[in-house]
Amino acid sequence: MNKKLLLPVCALSVAILLGGVSGALHAQAAARAPDVYYEPTPENVVDRVVSLAGVRAGDIVYDLGCGDGRIAIAAAKAGARGVCVDIDPVRIRESRANAAAAGVEARVRFVEADLFTVPIADATVVFVFLWPDLNLKLRPRLWNELKPGTRVISYVHTMGDWAPRETVKVQGRYGQRELYLWTIN
Repeated sequence: MNKKLLLPVCALSVAILLGGVSGALHAQAAARAPDVYYEPTPENVVDRVVSLAGVRAGDIVYDLGCGDGRIAIAAAKAGARGVCVDIDPVRIRESRANAAAAGVEARVRFVEADLFTVPIADATVVFVFLWPDLNLKLRPRLWNELKPGTRVISYVHTMGDWAPRETVKVQGRYGQRELYLWTIN
């Protein structure tokens, strides 16, 4: 038997036994390295994201590349449901622990997956803190999959020539930065 093939087949078999086919597919999808390095969104910026997006009860807030889960946790504290999506299993464990410590774990879903493939159609708010090229890669999915009225917020980087509805300056770790808000039409 080909030893190079043996390890992925065994990993897939274990994933199927532990998590079913769906879990196995997410395990395979999340096997690549993250696209960006982890940089936590400052707490004062988290508060501005929640207010700028007008997060309220009934919202489903996706944080694509969630890191430690602080956006989804803040959304849950505001009465919404949060969805933490991250390709890094360490970040998903950290966000789950932080949600439990905040007492909102039941209001937050945790998805270890590639943000470019995870279903997002039920989102009413999407938050990203990604590189400009990743925002541009994600933009067609946002336009095609999200319902009209869904709010999209990006910290620091724009979405190319898609003009934001609002831009807010916030104090970040490295001086003033921007939060951009768009609404899907």
